[in-house]
Amino acid sequence: MSEGLFQTKRGVTLIAIVYTFLWGCAFPLVKICMSEFGAVDNMSKCLVAGFRFTLSGLALSLFATFLQKKENTYRPAKKDILPILSYGVLGTALQYALTYIGLSHVEASKGAIFDQMCVFIIIIVSGLFMKNDKLTLLKIVGTAVGLLGILASSTEKMSLTFTMKGEGVMVLVAFVQAGAYFVAALFANKIPSIFLVGYGQLSGGVLLILFSLLAGGRVHIITPTGILTLLALAAIAGVAYVLSLIPLRYFPASEVSVFNLLITVFGVVMGGVILNENILRIEYLISLLLVSLGIFLVNYRGHKHGKNL
Repeated sequence: MSEGLFQTKRGVTLIAIVYTFLWGCAFPLVKICMSEFGAVDNMSKCLVAGFRFTLSGLALSLFATFLQKKENTYRPAKKDILPILSYGVLGTALQYALTYIGLSHVEASKGAIFDQMCVFIIIIVSGLFMKNDKLTLLKIVGTAVGLLGILASSTEKMSLTFTMKGEGVMVLVAFVQAGAYFVAALFANKIPSIFLVGYGQLSGGVLLILFSLLAGGRVHIITPTGILTLLALAAIAGVAYVLSLIPLRYFPASEVSVFNLLITVFGVVMGGVILNENILRIEYLISLLLVSLGIFLVNYRGHKHGKNL
């Protein structure tokens, strides 16, 4: 795929729909995969996630190496080891270990909301500390509207409690996700995304496997369906992450990250398609409209004509 498509807002929008849709498909597939491998406890789930990202990282790394030899372009250097490992630890090992721990203490609906908090963190931090990413009123309002959209699809029977081992951990996950995103943004013009994601997921996946095994995680059963869904999830992880990072070479992190709000919407829709869940509900339509409006506001010439804060 030509990177010229990633250099226009229309192209980025189309690509963002593709990779957020892929991530949305991952939600129901994860449920199926965990069930097929008998992963009930958190550490067993982390172990399966480790397998997923190790497979994805290995495939991407081999493909990236093949491209490097064929085109003789980028060659990994010693100075790239730290950002690659940082991305792997933050974006894979730490993020997913904390996610499964946090989700064991909160409702799934709350998890969906906290999972998207990283978008708000990225927009605020980018506007405060990155020269090419101005913080504007439109970006603040757009992100708030998008988060309201996530809230609209996720509040059924949701409690208002807050505990450090549940909601507190999920807040930490949002900061970890944002940290991984900033690592990718800072090195977007120095390390091709396929190398950063490939080596990052490989190192992070191996760390996640080791951590899970030491903490008691085990795979209890193996089925053909489990293997197929695991391979599908590995493919989604590789393709979606690479596609999501390429636009960071051309656009500010805030204007790219806001598209991630679509992930929960697609997750709900694909949950209905794959798991036969009821999605014909008015709140889901409201959610999609609000998320779409939020994305539009953040990207509507906000970096040129929005009021700087």
